[in-house]
Amino acid sequence: MNKVALDLTGVKFPQEMHREFQKKLGFPEYYGNNWDAFWYCIMNDSTVEYIEILGESNVSPALHSMVEELRHILQKVKIAASEQGWA
Repeated sequence: MNKVALDLTGVKFPQEMHREFQKKLGFPEYYGNNWDAFWYCIMNDSTVEYIEILGESNVSPALHSMVEELRHILQKVKIAASEQGWA
């Protein structure tokens, strides 16, 4: 199983969070640093099967909603993968 740990410890800006996604999840150069691009890339360009989120309690308070959105999207990915027979 291809596992990845996303370490969000100390992340203060949305761009930092998206750079972590791109680096750790193997997103292509054209990754658009937004949630639509995240969805597209996680569904089409990533081979990761399990994502662990680390340091989420240590992100800037302004980014707490981004962490929640990340969790929401990952849950949708899990459901879509199951429906497609990928999981």
